[in-house]
Amino acid sequence: MSTMVEYRGYTISSTPSQPLGTHKWKPEIVISSEREGVVTTQSYTGDTTHATEEDADTEGVRLGQQMIDGKAPAVSDS
Repeated sequence: MSTMVEYRGYTISSTPSQPLGTHKWKPEIVISSEREGVVTTQSYTGDTTHATEEDADTEGVRLGQQMIDGKAPAVSDS
């Protein structure tokens, strides 16, 4: 599963990952934007795990929106 969402001039691409040896899923996102012809991207991996890929995907999009809004919890660069 993979989701791409446009939000406030940014593109959030969510592609959850499944850590090896687990049945859990982690949110992984890339936030990108284009300003004056220059594209910037930043990747993040959420700290939480989810029972389903769909839940991790939804959480990834929500996390990206919070980061753009300046309300994100601590995340780790991937």
